[in-house]
Amino acid sequence: MKNRILVISLALTILPLLAAGQPATDDLVSSCVIAAGENTTYLKDFRVQLPKAATNASAPVHKANMYLMKNMKYRFSVCDAPGSHGELYITLYDQGKELISSYNPGTGRKFSSVDFICNKTGLYTIWYSFVGGEQGSGVGVVCMIK
Repeated sequence: MKNRILVISLALTILPLLAAGQPATDDLVSSCVIAAGENTTYLKDFRVQLPKAATNASAPVHKANMYLMKNMKYRFSVCDAPGSHGELYITLYDQGKELISSYNPGTGRKFSSVDFICNKTGLYTIWYSFVGGEQGSGVGVVCMIK
């Protein structure tokens, strides 16, 4: 019994210290999840930090894979870190074919989130980049829409 009390006391002492050491991106993730909407369930976040694109080179990209399920509706949200020079956007691919993007280079419009209804279960590739190849940092959040 004394050992349990000792372990619980130790855990209650150490946990707040560990939580205080979390990076500021945790606040950005939290605010991005909240911005995704009340009707969503958080699934995963991606922390993105990319350098500025070199002259005459394509924009740097952060690539990630995610398994999505058929007949489910997903929301992909992006949030820029304070002081970020670039505006983060997402593009979703299935076997190299672009499905959706939160940025339309033709019109220059960028959206903070895009919804996607999955038509087939499988592994999808998510690309995060910054508009115009700017340097920046931010967070991408994937949620399921209820």
